[in-house]
Amino acid sequence: MVLKPNEIDGRSIDNTDETSEVVETCLEAISSLRDQQTAMLKTIESQNERIATLEAERTEKEATNAELHERIVELEDELETYRAANERDKAEIRQDVTENTRQTEASEKHTEAVARKVETLDGSEQRTPLEQVVRLPEEIIHKAKLTANQRRARAIAMEIGGLATTVPKGKRLDSTTIKEQLEREYGSAHDQTVARVMSFLDRLGGDRTEVVHTGQGKAVIFDDWLARRLTTAEQFTADTVDRVLTNVVSVTPRTGS
Repeated sequence: MVLKPNEIDGRSIDNTDETSEVVETCLEAISSLRDQQTAMLKTIESQNERIATLEAERTEKEATNAELHERIVELEDELETYRAANERDKAEIRQDVTENTRQTEASEKHTEAVARKVETLDGSEQRTPLEQVVRLPEEIIHKAKLTANQRRARAIAMEIGGLATTVPKGKRLDSTTIKEQLEREYGSAHDQTVARVMSFLDRLGGDRTEVVHTGQGKAVIFDDWLARRLTTAEQFTADTVDRVLTNVVSVTPRTGS
C-alpha cells in the first residue's frame, strides 16, 4: 500500500481508491448477506406455513379417524344385535315350520281317514281319497274340518273337466291354470298356496296322479280313469255322510292351512 502525507497534520493516510474498493466490497457482502437472510426468512416462513397446513390436515385426519372408529364400533354393535336377533328369528322359523309340518301331516291323515270312511257308503274300494272328498257335500266339508288349501284342492278337482288339457297320460292341470282358477274363486293365490294345492291333489290322488315339471313350471297329471271319475262324480247327501263322519270329526282337532 502506498502512503502519502496528510495535508492537515502531515501524517500518512491510505490510498483513497483502495479504501473505497474495500468499503464497496464490504457493503456488497453485507447486502448479499441481507438478501440471503431475507430469502432464508421467506423460506422459513413458507416452511412454517406448510408445517401449519400439515398440522391442520393431521388434526383433521385424526378427527376423521376417531369418527370412523366410533362408527365402526357402532356398526359392530349393530351387527352383533342383528346376529342375535337373526338367530332368534331362525329358531322361531324352525319351530313354526316344524309345527306347520306336524299340523299339515295331521290334517292330511285326517282327510284320508274321512275319505276311507266315505268309501263305506258305496262299498267301492277303488275310489281314491280325492274322489271321495269331491263327493262330499259342502255342509259336510265344514264338519270334516278340512284346511283352506285342502278345500281349494277339492274345488280345483271338481272343475277338472273344464280346466285340464288332454295329454297322452290323461289330463293335465298346470300351475298357471290352477293359480288363475284360485284367483277367480278366492281373489288371490300365492305361489306357496298353489304348490300346496298341487301337493294335496297329488297326495289324495294316490297312484293315479303325478306331479311333473314342465317348461313353464309344474303340472299335475291325472290318469284317464281318475279324470273321468272326478268329472262324473255324484255328491252324497249330507244325511248319509254325517253318520259316517261323526267319529272322525269328533276326535280330530282343527289344524292350520
